[in-house]
Amino acid sequence: PETDLKLLQHYALKNSQDAFAELVRRHLDLVHSVALRQVRSPQLAEEVAQSVFTDLARNAQRLAPDTILTAWLYQVTRRTAIDVVRRESRRQLRE
Repeated sequence: PETDLKLLQHYALKNSQDAFAELVRRHLDLVHSVALRQVRSPQLAEEVAQSVFTDLARNAQRLAPDTILTAWLYQVTRRTAIDVVRRESRRQLRE
């Protein structure tokens, strides 16, 4: 099987939707569970996961060749989830 980095290169260089779909398939459970632990809501966790994979698609060409994708996804998921929690608490304060 292809490595994560090879799949990311296929996506970045050739816009291979199959390669990106495989990355999502491999890492969705990790991203979703990290998000869910932070936001404690399945809907918000899905929103976070979607945002993280959108970030991955947007930044695919900029990731360093030695990037460990699971670590990158974990960090981005945590940051995104924290932002969502802050946004939600601000929203609740306003209501």
